[in-house]
Amino acid sequence: MKHVVYRLFGLVAISFCVCLAQAEGVWTLVTDASTLQTGDKVIIVSSVAERALGTTQNTNNRNAVPITKNNDNTCTIDEKTQQFTLIEGKSDGTYAFYTGDGYLYAASSKTGENYLRTESTLSNNSSWSISITIEGIATIVAQGKNTNNRLKHNSESYIFSCYSSSSNQKEVSLYKYSEVQSQPTKIQI
Repeated sequence: MKHVVYRLFGLVAISFCVCLAQAEGVWTLVTDASTLQTGDKVIIVSSVAERALGTTQNTNNRNAVPITKNNDNTCTIDEKTQQFTLIEGKSDGTYAFYTGDGYLYAASSKTGENYLRTESTLSNNSSWSISITIEGIATIVAQGKNTNNRLKHNSESYIFSCYSSSSNQKEVSLYKYSEVQSQPTKIQI
């Protein structure tokens, strides 16, 4: 019996493996608005440049920070990129972009005031309809009374802001975060 126990213990010790699995995240281009849901983590990215909406809230807009778009419809970001949580907007079928301490909103109707700001209380101006083409081009429109209500990228000024429907500023895309389980690492002892 003692021989069997030692032999079993030896086999266990020799073949013992520690499996370490690590959750890694990936930001993937959204090509269908119906795949979005409350609770999703998203970033807003220029559709024509390697720039994302940044964490710096300027007086009337957000900065555009460099990112890397990959060939597989994913992107690589850093801590300067604003990560949003999608929450239910005030109007049916809309979403709000929650920063952790406020909501992005379209802040003006006046000509030349292309304001994108952050407000602490959810309103119709911070409730956005989102439609997305199969190529990932997103039309994001605030539902409040402010008419400069389309979220776009100004590639000449390196900012994201809100513009009227007649604006020629660049469209945006959404990238959604998902965790991907990496392959376990086996360590034999």
